[in-house]
Amino acid sequence: MAVQNSIGRIMVLKTRIGILLSVCLLSTACGETEKPEKISEPVSNEPISLEDARAVYTLNCASCHGPDGTLKASNAKDLSISTLDEKAIEKMIRKGNDKGMMPYEDMLSTPEIKGLVKFVQNLRK
Repeated sequence: MAVQNSIGRIMVLKTRIGILLSVCLLSTACGETEKPEKISEPVSNEPISLEDARAVYTLNCASCHGPDGTLKASNAKDLSISTLDEKAIEKMIRKGNDKGMMPYEDMLSTPEIKGLVKFVQNLRK
């Protein structure tokens, strides 16, 4: 009788362990979702078109510089008479300055910034 009790306990224990392992495996399998494969598009450093740059300018720059670059609100410079070269304009857009120009390098992509540089140069008289 003692042997049958021991065998019975072992069988119950094995069954419980089997059920526990099954539940663990099922819960792990149910919680795991297949992650979509990331498709990385080639990054272009080419500037966006002037038309797209105008839209970026309107959203991000026109409130201080005006639609034609001459507004000069909040200490903004008149872009129509700017003498900054391409690299200086890009640096100004990326880093901003201590006179109120905020940095945009974390908000705009490189192609957008390069497009803005071309757009700003086209605002010159």
